[in-house]
Amino acid sequence: MSYRTAATTASRAWRRCRPLWFRAGALGRIIWIATSLLLAPWRPRYRFEPARLRAFILVRDLHSTLPALVAALRQQGLLAEHITLLDNGSSSPACLAVLENLKQQGCRWLKVSSTEQGFGPYALWLSPILRRELQSDSYPFLVSDSDLACPTRLPADWLAELFKALNQHRFALKIALPLRTSDISVPQRAMIRAHERGLLRHPAYRLLSLLLLRRHPGRAVCTTDTTLALYRPSRRFSTLSVRLPVRYALRHLPWYQPFVNSAEFRYYTSHKLSLFGEWSSLAASKPNASSPEVSARPGSLHQADG
Repeated sequence: MSYRTAATTASRAWRRCRPLWFRAGALGRIIWIATSLLLAPWRPRYRFEPARLRAFILVRDLHSTLPALVAALRQQGLLAEHITLLDNGSSSPACLAVLENLKQQGCRWLKVSSTEQGFGPYALWLSPILRRELQSDSYPFLVSDSDLACPTRLPADWLAELFKALNQHRFALKIALPLRTSDISVPQRAMIRAHERGLLRHPAYRLLSLLLLRRHPGRAVCTTDTTLALYRPSRRFSTLSVRLPVRYALRHLPWYQPFVNSAEFRYYTSHKLSLFGEWSSLAASKPNASSPEVSARPGSLHQADG
């Protein structure tokens, strides 16, 4: 199958299976946000109990940051068995070795079935099995990409601050950590910075920030995809979020040239699903013609058996 045919097939499947937030359209999202604001006073507040918190790290061949991410979560009080490495089709031997090592340390290695890999980073909300798992616990949970690095100067209270903000801003589905843009080194840095500024300066989000966050300087209503965030219990995915101040910023490694030049990232770009490009792909010049077709059929998940 040619790349063009595969990409077209993937796009059609993605239109059928993508989360409701992306299918809702502008009017649907306005209704969604308005409903969230109306329901906010009745949403519960949560006690900060790190040992109860679950975390899902989305993995597909990017692996060098995984040990540090897991260590950062453990330092915050999360239990290893509550950290799920959601493996969406990794094939890199180095990545598989890291996943196996973390499994031996007590983390849960969960492989997305081949029929559900087309859900990409949204498998957590689109897979029937994982949706039921999310529904089984009425406590917030963390989701993070695997290409993020926690700076050494990241404030130690970052997780407590996420919980605090989730309780204060009950209209938001999730509270996210921001991404650092001051030291981006890839050639596309101007475009990336403009994109990030555009998210924060969107008129609707600026108005919501002015009305709802005026007592919390530095926080902002924004759109956030799957950057590290604390989610309110829900089976639905939404990009509507509140971002913490920039002092809590993480580093997004595909924005740094040394990482882009690494064998790890080259392997990732040559094996990733063509459907999911966003900023991580940095507009790779040679698409992968062997990317698997995307299937919207429900499949299954299985625990990695090493």
